[in-house]
Amino acid sequence: MFSPAEAAQLAQPSTPIRILVTYVTAGAGHRRAAEAVTQAARTQLPEAEIRCVDALTHTSRRFHAFYASTYLFLVRHAPWVWRASYALLDWAPVYRLVQPLRRRWNLWICRPLTAWLRELQPDVIVTTHFLAADVCGAGKAAGWLTSALVVVVTDLFPHRFWIATEAEAFVVSTSEGREVLQRRGIAPERIHVQGIPIARAFVTAAGDRDTLRERLRLAPDRLAVLVTSGGTTVGQFERVVESLVGLEAALPRRLQLLVVCGEDGRTRRRLAERAGTFAMPVSVFGFTDHMAELMAVSDLIVTKAGGLTVSEALGRGIPIVLYHVIPGQERLNAHYLALHGAGIIAKRPRAVAQAVERLVGNPELLARMRATALALSRPDAAEQIVSQVVRPLVRR
Repeated sequence: MFSPAEAAQLAQPSTPIRILVTYVTAGAGHRRAAEAVTQAARTQLPEAEIRCVDALTHTSRRFHAFYASTYLFLVRHAPWVWRASYALLDWAPVYRLVQPLRRRWNLWICRPLTAWLRELQPDVIVTTHFLAADVCGAGKAAGWLTSALVVVVTDLFPHRFWIATEAEAFVVSTSEGREVLQRRGIAPERIHVQGIPIARAFVTAAGDRDTLRERLRLAPDRLAVLVTSGGTTVGQFERVVESLVGLEAALPRRLQLLVVCGEDGRTRRRLAERAGTFAMPVSVFGFTDHMAELMAVSDLIVTKAGGLTVSEALGRGIPIVLYHVIPGQERLNAHYLALHGAGIIAKRPRAVAQAVERLVGNPELLARMRATALALSRPDAAEQIVSQVVRPLVRR
């Protein structure tokens, strides 16, 4: 936080400090990270003018829809294409060949965004997606953008696409991520290991746990397992739910499910229609703004290995069972969690059920995983990014 003297000094200029936080809606995680940084910035810099913007809103409607839908199509229906592309474009010889072409394409397709940035000229730009990072980096290199640039990597390990060399600062979540950036030419003083930013609601008390469980009509004598897949459902989501419901025979009156289907309305309707026929209590949700509360009442989470969901679960100290791993960035996330003992990788529905059964039957293992999750978490990442990275750039 600023001291009173610093706050008074910052209040002197005739124009307020302007901070732009930008993201891209390719999955929900980038947006949630941007919103967490925005929340922290508005708390620490109440006099600043702070905007949180989806960069794709400053592109054509067709490209906006194409960008998000293409990513979802690939990870759902052609994961091998995504895996190959991720690996190939992260290979130095290919990246050096592709990057100039990629930058020209990004600038061309994002012409409305570059025009807007030229006019806005914020003091600091914080971006949680590599597309905006590359466009802003190009603007700084060409001289038409004077803003300081902070790139917040929302995966545990940074792909080369995150490396906008013109940025003043990079934020990563692990020391391994810092080493990756250093090997790729980023000076150590520009790298900050502060974590993936998550909303305060995921680390502060969301209310009395018993009261929340009562409000959600949860059985008081059953452990709650949260089943989610981020913004939408990927992988064998319904089969995972069915497999967990089947544990009622092996673990009678021990479990209940909280199933979040995100924006996948068809899956939500199907599961909601069947929920009354399941032997185990199952509550089905669509898109919800109350994930923090659902995590607060959960004893386990079954999810895919997205950076934001994983970080939010770690902030709550919830043991993680990873039922789906998108090739590329999520594979690295998953192996990191498994290596440190905070998560279990179970790629088939039956393996998911076996992992949950093992944890429920071994309270000591469950407790160790909770402790490890909390030890790996960086619950104050958003606040640290603002105070330790954005604040010095603002003062400069």
